[in-house]
Amino acid sequence: MNLKISPVAVSVIFAAAAAVLVAAVTILPLRPIPRTTALNAAIFLCLGAYSAFLARSSGRSLRALFAPLFMLAAVMAAAGSVSGFVVPAAAGLSWIRSGICFPGSLPRRVCAEAITCAAGLALVRLLQPPGPYGLPLSIWMFGLIQALYFVGVDAESSGQTKPPIREKIEEAHCRADVLLREQKLERAFEKLGLS
Repeated sequence: MNLKISPVAVSVIFAAAAAVLVAAVTILPLRPIPRTTALNAAIFLCLGAYSAFLARSSGRSLRALFAPLFMLAAVMAAAGSVSGFVVPAAAGLSWIRSGICFPGSLPRRVCAEAITCAAGLALVRLLQPPGPYGLPLSIWMFGLIQALYFVGVDAESSGQTKPPIREKIEEAHCRADVLLREQKLERAFEKLGLS
């Protein structure tokens, strides 16, 4: 059974999971690890899992995610603050989503990424509530805005690659051979009086 889950629903689920993970990192006492490093690692982990889902749902190999995630890991190691990592992480998400997983019309992708990533970061910065739950709520809000990407871009048709015409012809040829064999068997049974 091949169950197809809507990317909008999965985006909302990943946003909630990321918010819970970031809330846990924000609240729990972390002695050996600096809080900034732990928060960046949590955001990177959530982005990696979400990217893996996007790659699998679009039919792409997980190896295609190596370059953007490797670069984000380097940025994460060098980032001195959470806001110093979040902006490159949003750019990495755009690269993974529009460049690797769901390529299509360039103007449509650029518009969708500008709305979801740039506007999402701006809204999160403007509406971030103060206090310990500010960052988890911001992550949740950013994830909800990311679900809008799949409203503006038809991910169902752009993610799936169509088989080449040659493969379609070979498949049709195999089906025709099967039908011909069935007809020959049917004629043989009629001659023998078994039908």
